[in-house]
Amino acid sequence: MDCSEAILETAGTAYKLVFKAAFALPLWHYVVGVCLCCIVVLYNFLEFHFIQDLFTGFRGSPVSLTYNPSSQIYHGVVSKCRTLHGRYLATPWLSSPHFQTSFVNFFGNPPVFTYRRQMFHASDGGTFALDWLMHSDVSGVAVQNHHAIAKDDPTPIVVMIPGLTSDSASPYLKHLVYNTAKHGWNVVVSNHRGLGGVSVTSDCFYNAGWTEDVREVINHLHKEYSAAPLFVVGTSIGANILVKYLGEDGENVPVAGAVAICSPWDLLIGSRFISRRLIQKLYDRALTIGLQGYAQLHETRYSRLANWDGIKKTVDTYYRRCSSSSFIGQVSVPLLCISALDDPVCTREAIPWDECRANKNVVLATTQHGGHLAFFEGIAGSSLWWVKAVNEYLEALLSSPFMHVQKKAESVEPGPHSAIAQSSIDQGPYLNVADGMVAAMGETSEDNKDQTNRIVSVTGNHETVTTRRISTNADQTSEHGANAADVKAPSIIERCFYQLSRQNNKSIWLLAYIAIVSSWPLVGAAVGFLFKRKFKGALPGKVPK
Repeated sequence: MDCSEAILETAGTAYKLVFKAAFALPLWHYVVGVCLCCIVVLYNFLEFHFIQDLFTGFRGSPVSLTYNPSSQIYHGVVSKCRTLHGRYLATPWLSSPHFQTSFVNFFGNPPVFTYRRQMFHASDGGTFALDWLMHSDVSGVAVQNHHAIAKDDPTPIVVMIPGLTSDSASPYLKHLVYNTAKHGWNVVVSNHRGLGGVSVTSDCFYNAGWTEDVREVINHLHKEYSAAPLFVVGTSIGANILVKYLGEDGENVPVAGAVAICSPWDLLIGSRFISRRLIQKLYDRALTIGLQGYAQLHETRYSRLANWDGIKKTVDTYYRRCSSSSFIGQVSVPLLCISALDDPVCTREAIPWDECRANKNVVLATTQHGGHLAFFEGIAGSSLWWVKAVNEYLEALLSSPFMHVQKKAESVEPGPHSAIAQSSIDQGPYLNVADGMVAAMGETSEDNKDQTNRIVSVTGNHETVTTRRISTNADQTSEHGANAADVKAPSIIERCFYQLSRQNNKSIWLLAYIAIVSSWPLVGAAVGFLFKRKFKGALPGKVPK
């Protein structure tokens, strides 16, 4: 037997011994090994951080604050908030952002109380619910007027703006409402249109950039209860709407202070993020189901308003126009923003760090963990860290001289973010219909007095809906009315060309040039073929030799 045969015989013997030892091991050993492998995979897939917390002695991670060095809001208000200068430790058995986010929606352990409902009628005919919880309702103090607060009551009012498809019954919102009322504030939840058990009564729906409802509610409350300072708290999509509203109106807002919790900031980045990994696609699917339920609830009105076959614009335009990150620089109200870096819905990639640092009125607080609108703390997981931080910040701001005071604009000319100056996509409407695209419609009446812009948005990623009719200004109508008899009404073709060039922000001549250049090869070939056949018969035949 040579050396090679000995090596082969040795290798074969070794494999036989390995297989013999493998079969000799009990079956439960393999079961334990498979379970351990599954645990490791799930630990990383669900982004658990229990071992990390264990190695740090369950001390938690410090809260990171981003602010302008010369910010009076930080030095005079946030510096007094112990919660924002402390550490956050997630509940050990919820040490995963996905567990936290799921738990707050399904097993949030919300406090039990009853709202007082007030129906609010918007200027366009829309109706939605304002759900109140007074300080007297949770303090046990009896009041004579059980249905309303006094006009001259100086008790501060906090307006809550819910997230996507959320209303006043959402567990995380009930935590915030109850604890804020316990601290001596009157709280009102401004539900979105079509939610909270209220039917849609107009052609307007809500979306991620629809700020008109918030503006009307805040102006109404400021007018009715002028003695009470107003504060606003927005959560998730509600935070995006809040920041966009504050940036649009600048100094001309009757809001003393505001808080934005888990804002998506940049909806375009968020839509890419939520479709990136398998775990994020589960959230995308969950949001889609919620929006489909909303659409089915108002299916009759949707089917009448939507152009289901006209797909004109991509959804990216909607996301860009409705994102609040471009408005953070114009915020003039003391604004606290809270976000978790492991938020599985609103990614950290969309946080406008530089814009928050540049604005002296904004302080951004970020934590390593917390999930989306969760931030559970304590062994029992019965409280939310961000609720405590919000109440502490509002109390510090109320007792400081840095509350915002409304400064009305000197000129009545529309600003760059006003309703008149905005494009059609800023003013709505948006309607969720299909994955990845937005359908746009434009209608012009025969007398050219009204303009209706209807835009349809995707159901698969985030937002819902609005449809709004915009009438031209009365002064513009009267100004041109005198010459209306001398001017010939534009034809249908002229109006179509006008709408086409207006929507694309390009000259109609440029569009005509593009059409000629793109169709020239086909037209040239057809012309050449016709002329070739025409002159072929006219040419003299060949002379025979």
